[in-house]
Amino acid sequence: MRKQIGVWLLALGGLAGLAESAFAGHCGAVRYPKRCVTADQCAAPCVTSTVQYKPVIEQHQQVCYRPVYKTEYRPETYTTQRVVSETTYTTEKYTVQRPVREYFDTVRCYTVMKPVYETHLQQQSYTVMKPVTRTFQVAIPYCTMKPIYETHVKDVTHTIYRPHVTYYTVAIPYCTMKPIYERHVRTHTYVVNRPMVEHVQVPVTYTVNRPVYEQQVRAIPYVTHRVVKEPYTVQIPYCTYRKEYETLTREVRYTTWRTETQQYQVAVPYCVMNPVYEEQTYCVPVTTYKTEVDYVTQQRVNYVMEPVVTERVEKVCTGSYETVTEYIPGPTVTKCVRMPGQCVFDPCTCTTRYVPGPVVQQTVQCPGRTVCKKVWVPREECRVVKDCKMVCKPVCTTVQVPVCRQVPHVEMKTCTRTVCRMVPEQHVRYETRTQCYKVPEEHVKQVPYTVCRVVPEQHVRTETRWRCYTVPEHHVKHQTYTTCRMVPEQHVKMVTQKRCYSVPEVKTVTIPYTTCCRMERQEHVRYETRRQCQMIPEQVTKQVCYRTCRMERQDHVRYETRCVVEKVPEVCVRTVPITTCKMVPEERQQVVRQCRVNYVCEERVRCVPHTTCKVVCDTHCRMVPHTTCTMEPYTVTYCVKRYVPVCVPVCP
Repeated sequence: MRKQIGVWLLALGGLAGLAESAFAGHCGAVRYPKRCVTADQCAAPCVTSTVQYKPVIEQHQQVCYRPVYKTEYRPETYTTQRVVSETTYTTEKYTVQRPVREYFDTVRCYTVMKPVYETHLQQQSYTVMKPVTRTFQVAIPYCTMKPIYETHVKDVTHTIYRPHVTYYTVAIPYCTMKPIYERHVRTHTYVVNRPMVEHVQVPVTYTVNRPVYEQQVRAIPYVTHRVVKEPYTVQIPYCTYRKEYETLTREVRYTTWRTETQQYQVAVPYCVMNPVYEEQTYCVPVTTYKTEVDYVTQQRVNYVMEPVVTERVEKVCTGSYETVTEYIPGPTVTKCVRMPGQCVFDPCTCTTRYVPGPVVQQTVQCPGRTVCKKVWVPREECRVVKDCKMVCKPVCTTVQVPVCRQVPHVEMKTCTRTVCRMVPEQHVRYETRTQCYKVPEEHVKQVPYTVCRVVPEQHVRTETRWRCYTVPEHHVKHQTYTTCRMVPEQHVKMVTQKRCYSVPEVKTVTIPYTTCCRMERQEHVRYETRRQCQMIPEQVTKQVCYRTCRMERQDHVRYETRCVVEKVPEVCVRTVPITTCKMVPEERQQVVRQCRVNYVCEERVRCVPHTTCKVVCDTHCRMVPHTTCTMEPYTVTYCVKRYVPVCVPVCP
């Protein structure tokens, strides 16, 4: 038993020595686990081998830390001082000068200029133009044009074009390109932030001011004025005006026009057209058309539409929307916070005043928000699309087509017509006309008119007036008022706040897509039947009737009666009234009210306010932000390139 154990120990030691020698080779570069050696690295014992290094890329992960800031608000108590003012009133006597007004009347004399109007009659001469009418006869020659019509016949030759249609077939080669598609798959890795919400309870201290009301009484002196009325009598002179009327008469000359009528005879020549009828004979060509039918053989091509269905593979770009959650951190805000102040004693005024603390800027991170948005993930699909086209297929048929043609036949026809011509006859008729003219007549009439003059009258009236003045009276009234002071009270309430942060998650999506590798060319030929049309000219002659007109001149004379108006000057006389104005002075009186002011000494009482100030300390609570920073771990993946030895056999 012991011998067997020793043999096994020796075998194990030999193997260990062989392994140590193999590990020591190549400076320990081949000291790797056995699973890293592949079958192609082991060479036969009879063949020599060479060691080569093959690059291998490995992925490693490393844990890194990033700072995460957290802001919390803590309550802080501070004391402020405010100045409270208190007002007291002291009674003080003073003397004033009160004005007392006294009114009296004064008589003032003044002179005014009174206008006095006088009317006179004045004769004026003026010239008027009297119209005189004169009548005379005027001979006016004129001519008229009489139309004479004649009918003629002429031959007109023109060319017409007859269409001739020819059909032929054309072969058109064309080429199409057929695409060949390949499908591929790619992997897309993206990171999604998953939001996490945490609730925190924060105490908030606030101050409430409770009002306390107190009732107080103060005395207010005031003065009232009593109105005293006193009557007195005033004499007021005034003037009235009385109108006196006087009736006078003046002569007015005027002219009237009397109409007189005179009759006379006028000879008026005129012309009468008498119709004269005559019979005439003329020949008219009459063309008749005879229809002849011929049958012509034609090749007609009818096109029939046949459907042709083709299939093609199309690459369509589609996709879908995926919801992605993204965390957006809040902005960093800089706030200005005033530090607690202190009370400073002022030796000049022997008072203590409050000096506020300095203003300090603090940076506060606002809470972030989580945003959910939809992201379009594109993908490509291959779809088979069927296209249906309608192709025209020609079908030829032979048809007998009847062709109609018109054969003209001309015959001369004798016709009779009646022609009317107008023969003029001269006549004279006499007309009785009336001539009117104006004859002036002079007239004189007496026109009465009234003259008015104003006569003044003096009067005096007595008026009773009242004089008013005020008498002061002193009174005192007591007024009750309420004062309010605020008593601060401290309260605390709990506020729930949210703290949001996000945890990153890595996701992988496989996206298939299709690419077009090449285009295959295909040759085709299609046949088209085309049509060619030619125009063949033909000469055609026909007779056309036309009519000509020539104008024949005829002279005439007509007489017109005309009037000429001549104006003859004539002198007339008229009477015009003229009014003159003369200013006469007049004495008047006016009562003027005047005022005299006397000042009387009077004693009054007033309340003088005195204000005293005292400093009151108030306690307040505010929330001060405190920011803490913690390091949050996260994983970073990076690639490392290393070389692995490989045994390559070499033949001797």
